[in-house]
Amino acid sequence: MGLLYLGFVVVSTLCMGLVDHRWRLALFDRPRRTLGVVAAGTLLFLVWDLVAIESGMYVRGESPAMTGVELLPELPVEEIFFIVFLSYITCVLHGLFARLLAGDEVTS
Repeated sequence: MGLLYLGFVVVSTLCMGLVDHRWRLALFDRPRRTLGVVAAGTLLFLVWDLVAIESGMYVRGESPAMTGVELLPELPVEEIFFIVFLSYITCVLHGLFARLLAGDEVTS
């Protein structure tokens, strides 16, 4: 059960990749830009988390669904995967809304 949360985040990211691949909304449309934005977003949110941890505003909770592996004190490994997912889904949604606002159809 310790891999449940990490597994869900990884599967969700892979599913988002399938959506992106099907409609070419981010990574499969402009890979360099998307990878740069995901890397920048990941770095931003990681720094944000580290500042929150250092100031005592963030404390890792215990859950049987988590691995218990910490990269740093109070920074679980799952957080990195979630931050990457958050950055990637933002890129995919931006691609979707940009296409819809441009009047392009997004159909199956």
